[in-house]
Amino acid sequence: MPQLTIIMPTYNAAAFVRDAIESLLNQTFRDFELWIVDDGSIDNSLKIIKTFNDSRIKIFSYTENKGRVRTVNGLVTKITTPFFTITDADDISHPSRLEKQMEVMEEDPSLYMCGSSYWAMDEQGHLVREMKLQSDLIQLRVAALNQSQFLGPSTIMRREVINAFPDFYRLYFIDNHADADLSCRILDRFPSTNLQEPLYFYRILKTSVTRKKVTVRNLNLHLLIGFLSQQRRENGQDCLQKDNPDQADLFIKDIQDEYDRDPSFFSRHQAFFHLYWGLTDLAFLNMVNAIRARPFFIKNYVSFFYTIFRIGIFYLNRGLNGRHYSSLMR
Repeated sequence: MPQLTIIMPTYNAAAFVRDAIESLLNQTFRDFELWIVDDGSIDNSLKIIKTFNDSRIKIFSYTENKGRVRTVNGLVTKITTPFFTITDADDISHPSRLEKQMEVMEEDPSLYMCGSSYWAMDEQGHLVREMKLQSDLIQLRVAALNQSQFLGPSTIMRREVINAFPDFYRLYFIDNHADADLSCRILDRFPSTNLQEPLYFYRILKTSVTRKKVTVRNLNLHLLIGFLSQQRRENGQDCLQKDNPDQADLFIKDIQDEYDRDPSFFSRHQAFFHLYWGLTDLAFLNMVNAIRARPFFIKNYVSFFYTIFRIGIFYLNRGLNGRHYSSLMR
């Protein structure tokens, strides 16, 4: 039996899925099975997936789109290997990623999850920023109260975590941050770590759910996840585990009130969110929207000129130091 199961949900990823699959088949660690799930794609994703002839691949094909959360929840209970990971169909794994993570997990039986630092890259594969994640368990648990400390698709987990929770991905996070919520619940309960070396290349797409459906709620779900973690640490369970989602909704509503008081705040927050991930055109447009919402608010003009400055720095660095992820794939 293989040691690792890789689940790759795929939906309309024809432009990237071939590279994603090849990055896994070319891993130095080879003792795995790769479950590729075409989740009702209407492009050529399934056709591309079927071109691969590798005994480690198992293809699942759905006629209707279930969404990543429901798709994964329906498959994880079928895993029989000691370890598993859930990766994305538009991302790339470094050739030594699985080998190095599996080595850590096998050497330390107390670890239940191992992620890695990663590179964010644009749609063409040019590197945007390096994300260095912490490895120390105590520091991870402290920092997780404010911001997710794991990139979900980079994590390898022990099969035991599947049975540790009544629901794997929670439907409350069906549109966003389901990975972050899961990794935080695992971190609160089990020893976990990250490899310091960036071994995953996370593609930033304008069309992804995370960036296409930007809402006040989605921009602040990381705060809710920290709030739920604090509840678990103090009471053993969070409000969602107690079947009380109203308390989580109220937490988000209190945040929403701040945006309601300033009609330009949402656009300004979106601008900084897009700027962080290198989506400079969206950052500029959102700052224009912020000024339109409150044309006499000085903070919007300060933020606008700061955004222009950061966009200039971004393209200067791209011109001087621009690299493609392929330059690091060895």
